[in-house]
Amino acid sequence: MAWTPPSKFTVVFSFLLLAGGLFILIDQFFLIPGILPNLTFGTFTSDQWWGIFGMGLVFLAWFLMFLGVRLKGL
Repeated sequence: MAWTPPSKFTVVFSFLLLAGGLFILIDQFFLIPGILPNLTFGTFTSDQWWGIFGMGLVFLAWFLMFLGVRLKGL
């Protein structure tokens, strides 16, 4: 199976997901107060929830780009 370039929409949407995920993870790493609101549900702390969301966005960006390269027309 040959390599196919992803569509512009896939590239832009994947970049936005990656930028959002990295923003959340960098915010959590440097502990900048006041940017992200507190999430208070479940047994996880607010920092853990934001870490999960950040890692999830980075994974989704990678997976969308992977699908965009492997599948034709995506």
